[in-house]
Amino acid sequence: MKTTCKLITCIALFTSFNSFAQDGAQPASPETLQKCKENNSVFYEFAKSGNYADAAAPWLELYNACPEYSKNIYKYGTQIVNWQIEQEKDATKKAALIDRLMGVYDNRMKYFGDDAFLPADRVLGLKAIDYYNLPTPNDPLKKQAYTWMEKSINALGNKVDASFIQYYILMSAEIYKKEPAHLDKLIQDYIKTNDILLANTTDSTAKNYKNYLLVKQANNQVIAQSKALSTETLDNIYAKGVEENKSNLAYLNSVIALYKAVNGVESSVYFSAAAYAHKIEPTEESAVGCANMANKNKEYAKCISYLEDATKLSTSTINKASYQLTIASIYFDKLNSYSKAREHAYSSLEYNPNQGEPYILIGNMYASSTGIYGNDAVLAKTIYYVAVDKYIKAKQVDASVAEKANTLINRYSRYFPEDNDVFMHPDLEKGKSFTVGGWIGESTIVR
Repeated sequence: MKTTCKLITCIALFTSFNSFAQDGAQPASPETLQKCKENNSVFYEFAKSGNYADAAAPWLELYNACPEYSKNIYKYGTQIVNWQIEQEKDATKKAALIDRLMGVYDNRMKYFGDDAFLPADRVLGLKAIDYYNLPTPNDPLKKQAYTWMEKSINALGNKVDASFIQYYILMSAEIYKKEPAHLDKLIQDYIKTNDILLANTTDSTAKNYKNYLLVKQANNQVIAQSKALSTETLDNIYAKGVEENKSNLAYLNSVIALYKAVNGVESSVYFSAAAYAHKIEPTEESAVGCANMANKNKEYAKCISYLEDATKLSTSTINKASYQLTIASIYFDKLNSYSKAREHAYSSLEYNPNQGEPYILIGNMYASSTGIYGNDAVLAKTIYYVAVDKYIKAKQVDASVAEKANTLINRYSRYFPEDNDVFMHPDLEKGKSFTVGGWIGESTIVR
């Protein structure tokens, strides 16, 4: 019985390896198959524990003699050869190992290219990533990796790995940096991959949603840094698309993010995308876009309303503080409503008490309020006490505004009431408390 089992095993092995006869070569002998079986067992035990040094020799024998034996040859083979490349100091030997690594990928596609989880098109993308990350002095722009990755992405379509898209745009941008004629292709690459990312970020519950979303953000940054896209270029690309997709929230948000990435937030196309998105599902991003549009059109009441929306929708206290400070500035500079401006400046400080700009804004309001005392020129000067108080407070809480605050302190301190001014105003005794009237209604110290 024992002999029979051994015989059956041998026949099965021999039969399965008939397919090793490549390009007219003879099938592997039973002795070779037995050796492959032994090498597979030895290399696998070492490799799965990360001992690539001891796994390397039996793996290479198995890889050369029986390349169709097991997918583990390729699963661990790339890890083993990458480890060898890291250890190798000699440039010529390192180059040979890189060639071997590329061959491992080629053989995986040849022998296991129909694998459901890792088909040949995905293997090609992984091959491109390894090639990109390795030293290839004869191909500094990694054009070979770019070609492989493009083929992989075109074949996989919306099912492509998020990381493949990230590498692809990075490669394309690096080629453009050295070869400006690549601009049109970079734009095409971006549009193509952005469509794929858009298709994979419509459902926030999808398994790899976050991966695609992060890549979308990273790609926008790469494009912005490459300066390949101008606002005008984006307008030409997306003007029609925004109108055609005004009910497609994912599309609109993608366009909004891209315009922000290239600092194109003054574009009418950006404004339209933000307005459509805000109608569907108000977000902080869409609210800010609508606010910018309203401000550009001098529709200040609308701008304030959108900024209030942004404040409510934001989860960042820093952003909330910024929106409230912008509202305060609009009330002061555009609408001449000082009390409202102060109210929102203090609201900004509630969200972020460590900023000096709100105090400076309040100080500027006070310094602009000489009219609260009518024709009394002496009392009118008391507004500068409370203005300077705010400038002092500004630099106390925020060192970054100290220079600006000191300039304003020096400017307005010169207008304090002088001794001969206060003859008819005994309430302006130096060192005493004094309440500035009108809309200000704030106490200070006479000096």
